[in-house]
Amino acid sequence: MAPKLERFVSPGKGDGLRAAARIQRGELVHSAEPLACCVSNKLSRHFCHHCFSRQETLLRCSQCKMARYCNPLKQAWIGHKRECKCLKTFYPEFPLTQSVSLQESSLAC
Repeated sequence: MAPKLERFVSPGKGDGLRAAARIQRGELVHSAEPLACCVSNKLSRHFCHHCFSRQETLLRCSQCKMARYCNPLKQAWIGHKRECKCLKTFYPEFPLTQSVSLQESSLAC
């Protein structure tokens, strides 16, 4: 079966994807793991930062004091380890903005 999408480069705009074949309404054409995800500050006390399920009681990371989990942190530690190091530098004055901006320099925390 031929691929439904093709990658192309648009001068001055960068990379893009376009249909290479007819796509039916409701047809899944692409799926990928997210590069990054986070819980908004407004909801951070009610949703697990690993599985995003809503819980009445969550365990807070003892290191960064920001991330909260429904299970012991051991299960989420692989993903949280690098993030935790960065978050500790902000506590207790972490950014209150709802938008997240990742820059190359901020990835090196």
